[in-house]
Amino acid sequence: MFEVSAKRTESPVPKIEPAKAAPKPNDLDSEELSRLHGALLDYYARELDRQNENRLEQAVDEDFYDSIQWRAEDAKVLKERGQAPIVYNVIASTVDWVLGTEKRGRSDFKVLPRRKEDGKPAEKKTALLKYLSDVNRTPFHRSRSFEDSVKVGIGWLEDGIQDADDEEPISSRYESWRNMLWDTAATELDLSDARYLFRSKWVDLDISEALFPKRYEVLRRSLSDSDSTYFIGQYGDEAMDSAEYANETSGGLRPASYAQNHRQRVRIIEGWVRRPVMASRLKGGQFSGDLFDPSSPGHVEQVNSGQAQLVEKVTMLMHVALFTSAGLLWFSPTPYRHNRFPFTPIWAYRRGRDGMPYGMIRRLRDIQEDINKRASKALAILSSNKVIMDEGAVDDLDEFEEEVAKPNAIIVKKADKELKIDVDRDLSQWHLELMSRSIQMIQQQSGVTDELLGRTTNAQSGIAVQRRQEQGSLTTTKLFDNLRLASQVQGEKQLSLVEQFMSEEKQFRITNMRGGPEFVTVNDGLPENDIVRTKADYVISDADWRATMRQAAADQLMEMLTKLPPEVAMTMLDLVVENMDLPNRDEIVKRIRSITGQRDPDADEPTQEEMVQAEQAQKAQAVQEQALQLQLRGQAAQIAKTEADTAKIGAQIADLQSKLAGTNVATQRAAIDTAQTAAVAPMLAPVADQILNEAGFVSAPEQQQRALEQSAMQEAMARQQVAQQEQQAAQQPQEPPAQMAPQPQPGA
Repeated sequence: MFEVSAKRTESPVPKIEPAKAAPKPNDLDSEELSRLHGALLDYYARELDRQNENRLEQAVDEDFYDSIQWRAEDAKVLKERGQAPIVYNVIASTVDWVLGTEKRGRSDFKVLPRRKEDGKPAEKKTALLKYLSDVNRTPFHRSRSFEDSVKVGIGWLEDGIQDADDEEPISSRYESWRNMLWDTAATELDLSDARYLFRSKWVDLDISEALFPKRYEVLRRSLSDSDSTYFIGQYGDEAMDSAEYANETSGGLRPASYAQNHRQRVRIIEGWVRRPVMASRLKGGQFSGDLFDPSSPGHVEQVNSGQAQLVEKVTMLMHVALFTSAGLLWFSPTPYRHNRFPFTPIWAYRRGRDGMPYGMIRRLRDIQEDINKRASKALAILSSNKVIMDEGAVDDLDEFEEEVAKPNAIIVKKADKELKIDVDRDLSQWHLELMSRSIQMIQQQSGVTDELLGRTTNAQSGIAVQRRQEQGSLTTTKLFDNLRLASQVQGEKQLSLVEQFMSEEKQFRITNMRGGPEFVTVNDGLPENDIVRTKADYVISDADWRATMRQAAADQLMEMLTKLPPEVAMTMLDLVVENMDLPNRDEIVKRIRSITGQRDPDADEPTQEEMVQAEQAQKAQAVQEQALQLQLRGQAAQIAKTEADTAKIGAQIADLQSKLAGTNVATQRAAIDTAQTAAVAPMLAPVADQILNEAGFVSAPEQQQRALEQSAMQEAMARQQVAQQEQQAAQQPQEPPAQMAPQPQPGA
């Protein structure tokens, strides 16, 4: 709480009038600061009065979650009747589902540069913020604050600086809603339009005297003033001081002498207030609009280079004060350059008429009370015996009362006298019926149905269950949307603190997605590792609490891929896997893209690894093209050889025909003589034909027909051989050409 005073005594903003940085202790009692102390105390008291009624309701809301659901006076009446004040805490399971959903699906973040050349420093800032998140256990503090938000309507997170001797200089922690008061005139969810904000803490007197030794008298006066635990109520309320009061009250086990040596504690109030003063702001450059910090290398370089100029203007400058009801303990301008409150609220719901917060339980309290009362009444009816009888029906009423309470009672009544036992016992089933309906009403009001809780319902198909789960999730969307806003605002403050205070060289370790260690160095003199001379933006990634809807979309995409051609499905596979909730999802997507040649659509420039892969893919493609050309040349040579063989065969046929032409005359003369002989003796012709066939004689028409058939057969064989070679070449696996990564421009 007091790290600001212990860490630094000067503000990074210019020393301006009338607010002087870190005034001397004796100046805290000046007339001006005394008036300021009175104004702060008045702001605090007014907000305490205005928020008191709602804070009491918030305390009751929290009690309902803790199964403290009966008023003390109502429980006393039931016990006097012999009726047990039963609690069926249906609200707790509803709230636990919302809290479990947040814990199971925490969102991620990243830091984006404002200029293209600042990409590497932005990556270092992302790694540093993740390291600080691990060291400070920020996700667990955020979950605890979100728990307060769901239960009572508001939770708080604090981000600031602390003593860095043992820990990191930047801290993030949870703060209880019971200790916080804020300007209820503010309407913005991030309190950017609020004038003031207070935190109240009880501190041991010896500790406070060690922290503020020069304000010893003020602290001693506070013991006898209304800050003492004996005067709880003037500057506190039941929600704020109930735990402190319980610590100071003596129980029956302690002797009375302990009460005289009670623990001496005082209430110290931490106030953050905006005051209008003249301050220097930067105009132009990447830090435009920031309060000028002379200790910032980036601010000084921008001003000296002429990229930015200083402008004096009225600014609502944040100041911090620590005080008791007796006087100020500390007052100075804010040590933080972002000029915001160090506390970030997480809202649930806000009342329309006055902006007061409330959580899920407020809407369900009446129904929960009805469940408890009906359960208690039904149990009382079933556990007791109600008797209506005529006067004188039994001889001894005391003996009858004792006997009727037994499960195996034997009762003797007088003749002609009426005696009825277990009257109105049938009413118990109607109480139980209404109790069951009230339980269903809680589910309808909260949106946390049996489908979301994993219970068996009348929904038969998986699609019907999924539709009901989506409808139930819509009811709780506002809670998670407000958490997303708070995470964004908190991240912006953390980033500003990193850019302001993490100015020394530092090496730290983070874990990657597989749990392996990675070591990162910042501020080592290299421009790409300098995180204080550049400004970046904090961005929340897609909220993981939408995991159910995203998984449903991924299932639809997978079903769609099965209906697409394989080559189209391969180009979309990386996007589908990226939308799934899988371990090592990023690594899986990276390997798929390395195979398909796709690049990350969000990447601005190719990484060194991508450039090496692209070069290797380019070389492989060149080798593959060269092999394909050689294969085509071989096929062309084979075709040419086939054509040459065909031409050779044709030449041989022509030569044979020319040789036969010389013998045609003699053959024709012999044919004429033979024809004359056949004409003279026609019966010899068939015999001559048979002799010629057996001798192997082929006629000219037959020779031409045989030559044509042989040529056609050779051409068909050549075409078949070429077709087989082309088919074999097409069946060989070929890798798709890798997408060429853009080469970096000179000077980039």
